[in-house]
Amino acid sequence: MTTDVTNAEKLRISDGFVVWIIGTTVEETSVLDPMPEGAEMIETRDEDAPESVDAAILFADDRTRLADSFDDVLPQLGSIPVVWVAYAIREDDIDEDSIQELVADYGWFAEESILLDDTWAALRIEQS
Repeated sequence: MTTDVTNAEKLRISDGFVVWIIGTTVEETSVLDPMPEGAEMIETRDEDAPESVDAAILFADDRTRLADSFDDVLPQLGSIPVVWVAYAIREDDIDEDSIQELVADYGWFAEESILLDDTWAALRIEQS
């Protein structure tokens, strides 16, 4: 008997995880449905957010906007154990290679790539 693996499971999101979702639209967050039981999605990391964040997913459908967000976002991601950049594979200006180029400028590198569905893929990144 085979079971379908959810996108959340592919992204290593487990029960009870706190997941920071960056750059959200309904289309983007629906890619993560269903989330594991007890997993909590937060859209902002402020004083009301849980102290410990287990994973972060940065959604991107445009290379320029992604690059612009890195100055603010990447410094906040260093202490988070699992970090993904989810990107729209239908776009011509953003792909795995372009994301690797962008994150390398900040001392990050690509660790793993997965396909989420027909329109979204994700690249797990880590600090060098």
